[in-house]
Amino acid sequence: MSDDRPLDEHAPDDAEEEADAQPEENPFSKLKPWQGKATRTDKALLFVIFGVPLVYLALLPVRPWMLVNAPVLQEFINGAKTAVVAAAAYARIGEIPLWLVVLAGVVGMAKLDWAFWLAGRRWGDGILRLFAQDERQLRRIQRLKNIPDWALFCMTLLGRCPGVPGTLVYLVAGWSRMRLWLFLTADILGCLVFTVIWTTLGYQLGEAAVDVLTVIDRYALWLTLAIIVGIFVMSFYREYRKQQKAEAD
Repeated sequence: MSDDRPLDEHAPDDAEEEADAQPEENPFSKLKPWQGKATRTDKALLFVIFGVPLVYLALLPVRPWMLVNAPVLQEFINGAKTAVVAAAAYARIGEIPLWLVVLAGVVGMAKLDWAFWLAGRRWGDGILRLFAQDERQLRRIQRLKNIPDWALFCMTLLGRCPGVPGTLVYLVAGWSRMRLWLFLTADILGCLVFTVIWTTLGYQLGEAAVDVLTVIDRYALWLTLAIIVGIFVMSFYREYRKQQKAEAD
């Protein structure tokens, strides 16, 4: 009995050493939408889906200036509805060709939608789990896999409608194996329809919209500074709340 006691005393230490020897699981591994090692295509898609919006966010302070002085460029960059309306207003007074307003709006809205289709086709459930807010929403999305092509075509067509989660629609289109040519047809057609709607609005406003843009231009610098200050204040506030919550726990 005396010979067994030292072994029992050292047993917990051996177990701890074995546990320490085991590699810790990467907490971020479950966030990967792909299986196994990432390929170049996976990395490129990840940059398009998550990196490009960060670039848009970085351009946020200069949007007031672009809205007044380069609305067509802003259309090409992010397809913003406000930029389409502003560019159409300038087209009404003859400063910008109307066809360029429509072309820039369609290209700006549709230029990266194919990447979400490809991500849905390539990663399936993995990418949907990143965008779904909870398991209940994920189950609802999964029911869309068996909807007919004509219904998915209509959903893609309405992807740019305010209030419609276009990103999820495009992911589901790829996940459900919707053919690329059919997806692009619906996507471009939908972007064209809504670009024409916003262009018509801006064109009808015409001089009145240009007058408003002139006022915005006058205070664009202050708007830009306000946006920058707002970003820093929100970031500081969130960090402050996190620290308070951590101290309370």
